[in-house]
Amino acid sequence: MNTMKSKILVTLALAGVVVMSPVVRAADTPAPSQPANAARGGAIREHMKAVAKELGLTDQQQQQLKPVLKAEAEKLKALRADQSLSRQEKRDKMKALREENVAQMKSVLTPDQFAKWQKLRQERQGKTAPAATQS
Repeated sequence: MNTMKSKILVTLALAGVVVMSPVVRAADTPAPSQPANAARGGAIREHMKAVAKELGLTDQQQQQLKPVLKAEAEKLKALRADQSLSRQEKRDKMKALREENVAQMKSVLTPDQFAKWQKLRQERQGKTAPAATQS
């Protein structure tokens, strides 16, 4: 039961990053990347644009969210690479990162946008949760 809750929390944190990452990158021009990732990067950018459009983000909001989401992605990457932490410690830190991200998103988004963002996250988590719980 505890493991299931942990997996759900990790899935929620990752889904939040996945859902909002496109918003941050939507205004960026694509940088040269590895050919294998080019198709995936295009799909992510398109998803980001769709999320930004669905939420009705202003250019200012997109600019405010870029550093927030970039910092979160870097923290998650470092956390995943940190071999000195136990699984539980990583889960706890991911949960804290997710809560921090939610607070920052709430400070940038309007109440309606925030509600839509949460709904999108929940829908995305519903799609990703079964695959995440199989591992």
